[in-house]
Amino acid sequence: MENNDIDALIEQYRQITRDDGNEKYARAKFNLGQLYRNIKHDYDQSEACWSDITKADSPEFYSAAQFNLGGLYLNKKTNYDKAEKCYLEITKENSPELYPLAQFNLGVIYNNIKHNYTKAIGCYSNITKKNSPVFYPRAQFNLGCLYLNKTKNYKDAATCFSEILKSDAQQLYSIAQLNLANIYFFQKNDSDKARDYYNKIKYFISESYIYVSARVILELMDINPSSNSIKENLKDLILVNTKNICTSVNDIKDRLLVSFNLNNSPDADTEVKEPERRVAHYTKPAVLFNLLKGDNPSKFRLNIVDFMNDPSENQVLTNWLNITNNSDNEIKSFLASFSFNHNSLNQFRLYGNEDNISGSGVSIAFNQNFFGLDTERSISNEIAPVDSIKPIIPVNNEQIELETIQTENKSNDTLHPLPLYRCLYFDPKTEYMALAKRNKQSFYLEMCGEKKGTATIDKEWLKYTKELNEKTKIKDIRTRLNEIRKSMGKLLNNKHLKDIPNLKQLLSLTVLPISCLIKHAAFEDEDECRMIYITHIGDKNIVEPQGYQSTTSLYVEYTNVENHIDNIYLGPQCKLQHKLWLQNHFKKKQQGKQIRLIKSQVPLR
Repeated sequence: MENNDIDALIEQYRQITRDDGNEKYARAKFNLGQLYRNIKHDYDQSEACWSDITKADSPEFYSAAQFNLGGLYLNKKTNYDKAEKCYLEITKENSPELYPLAQFNLGVIYNNIKHNYTKAIGCYSNITKKNSPVFYPRAQFNLGCLYLNKTKNYKDAATCFSEILKSDAQQLYSIAQLNLANIYFFQKNDSDKARDYYNKIKYFISESYIYVSARVILELMDINPSSNSIKENLKDLILVNTKNICTSVNDIKDRLLVSFNLNNSPDADTEVKEPERRVAHYTKPAVLFNLLKGDNPSKFRLNIVDFMNDPSENQVLTNWLNITNNSDNEIKSFLASFSFNHNSLNQFRLYGNEDNISGSGVSIAFNQNFFGLDTERSISNEIAPVDSIKPIIPVNNEQIELETIQTENKSNDTLHPLPLYRCLYFDPKTEYMALAKRNKQSFYLEMCGEKKGTATIDKEWLKYTKELNEKTKIKDIRTRLNEIRKSMGKLLNNKHLKDIPNLKQLLSLTVLPISCLIKHAAFEDEDECRMIYITHIGDKNIVEPQGYQSTTSLYVEYTNVENHIDNIYLGPQCKLQHKLWLQNHFKKKQQGKQIRLIKSQVPLR
């Protein structure tokens, strides 16, 4: 919606008075508040609009306005007393739908901010499976944590955690299982029940420490079945250090995310201005043919890391940390490789060659719409959280919309949109580091093709390197890697944990989300970025081999590609017939998206 249209709509709502009807007035004020908050980001005006709605106008809109006001005071104005007052205005009678959400947020205020645990317990207890099937498990989780950590009421804590089902959310369920296992093992000395709970925990990317901690404790139990052999401080050593590693890994992963908008401006025209608006995938013409052919083209694939050509793949980081990847591990990484350089002689030499002819491949330049930005999507839907709402974070008030129902777009694609990460180049011996990025020669090639002069290109190059902020990112990543190494050393050098025969393999799972993003510095000139997908070897999305010869090519299918391609670069030795069939293919689709074919002129000798 254009700004003029928004201003006109605001003025239209402002003309409505109570003389037009109380409910119509309440609706107009509510929608005005939404426009000021979501579009204009004028929180004072939002506050004024919602505060003007009374219960006499409309109990429904009054409750919704009070809920949004509570969110405004909680998240934007940090006035917790006013937020509390607003949420207390929402009753079961006025709004049975918003009541449990308001109680949940009150529980967060009393628990996290005011430290009134008795009131927090009361609020969470007001949320039932009947009045909110979605927030009931989250409330039970927070209740369990309160009983476990604040009142030391292990019986009630276990009851609450037991209420959380696998169908609620895998992340929530796994944390609950870990807490149950620890209660039965360390507090109740019931090893059998503890073992059952530990075995129910699955690996997921954002909290891998839960799975790893459970497996380590299980291994200790197998070595010495007596629970007395594992003291409380040893449990803390395992949980604290694996969690520290997990936190640092996720921080590094987030810093390596390719956002396609380096200055993070919501108004940036990424199709025109952003130097990382496209990335290239180098491949054989035969692969490109299959991706474009007919009415049933192949989907883009991510291949399993185990069978990559590079023997050091996925091992640079683990070797530096003195841990070991285990090929028998059931958690597997799949990846697809791209480069920031779309027309690179080095890449054409290395990848996509047919009939042993160097430079005969193609470079497919994908735009940003081919990728997602949700880092949680880098893991299988089967082992990832099914809901992004964190159990101890207040409900986001922007989810409350009375006039529209937000539904998730369904897709025929096998996987959700996956994020893209730039590789970190690292020399374990010297600890030299560099980020994958555009190189200047490739930058010039593309910009000259867009009819820009050298002065403009130099200016845009300086802007790009400044916004990339590589020096600061490297410094932060180096700090995080050293923190990981320190925590890893505490676990590897503990005299009790040393007895676990596969400890190094288990600990490698804590760094799995970034281990395939860290490559040896010798490969720096490839400027590689990667799409990754981590899953269990039994994932139904893994395509089974159709013949004996293909047993070394396990892969998962991603999506169809044609609508996501901007340019196709034909290698300097790419055959003439490949250009002809591509021209024919795209000319027949004049009504569709136009894809540029560019014959690479890089000198190949």
